[in-house]
Amino acid sequence: MREFQIENLDISVKEANKEDLFDLNLCAKEFLQLIEDFNINFLNRKYFTLTAYYKKLLVGILVAEEKNHKVDSLEKIVPKTNLYLIYVNPNFRKKHIGKKILINYLTIQKKKGIASIFVELPYKYKKGIQFFQNNKFHQINKVKDKIILEINLWNDFGIRSSEFIANNLNDVFN
Repeated sequence: MREFQIENLDISVKEANKEDLFDLNLCAKEFLQLIEDFNINFLNRKYFTLTAYYKKLLVGILVAEEKNHKVDSLEKIVPKTNLYLIYVNPNFRKKHIGKKILINYLTIQKKKGIASIFVELPYKYKKGIQFFQNNKFHQINKVKDKIILEINLWNDFGIRSSEFIANNLNDVFN
């Protein structure tokens, strides 16, 4: 196996488009097959997909899906996304590419007003769990052989700013 000794990689992260489908499958087909109907849903824009390129080589992928439900409780009114996959080409691991893709994704989701992001991982996938926990995800549940991790992007229930009606709080209560 050829090992890349590249310091200070110039990695560009961008949202994937339909033309990237071939490269996505070339890079991580065995992982994308684990996502139900990935190719069809990707082409129908059901998934939010980020790509990381080094020069013209696809070296990393992130796949997620917004989970908006009917509004029938506060829990369902809060916008959420499910993160299905972060994959980095084995030749480019330990170069902070996964972290760069994740930070780009979190920034985009926060700008969109997404409140929280979930990821479900096999319990035995210690490196993946550790990666997400090192990036501020915390465990919220354990289901059979899987762990569900979450990161909250809202710490204020969506309130981004407030203004007082009066300069003096005494004026408000009198």
